[in-house]
Amino acid sequence: MISSDQNIENIASFVEEAKEWLYIKSRYTKLDIIDKLVRILTAVFIAAIIAVVLMLVLIYLSFAAAYYIDELIGYMPLSFLAVSFFYLLFLFIIYKKRHSWIERPLVRFLVSILISNNNKA
Repeated sequence: MISSDQNIENIASFVEEAKEWLYIKSRYTKLDIIDKLVRILTAVFIAAIIAVVLMLVLIYLSFAAAYYIDELIGYMPLSFLAVSFFYLLFLFIIYKKRHSWIERPLVRFLVSILISNNNKA
């Protein structure tokens, strides 16, 4: 009878420990998800800021290149057409290389964030 009472106490203690462990584990999982989400959103936000600034720089460089080409050939519409052709060529190259230049690095980045093992246990 005594061993039976002790077994019941051990089981009750185990259940309490399991509940506490599950609670702590769920809290840790939530914090881990929040950490990863914040890292992804920060990267997206920084990429958006960089993209906007690069677009502004690209606009000014495009006008500068068009006016420079105009001085060389003396015909403004043709200089803007040359800059436009350069951008179409650049877009075509990016489209052809999108897997190696964009998709794979993006997948690696997201995997490194989402599959990172922060457990030191």
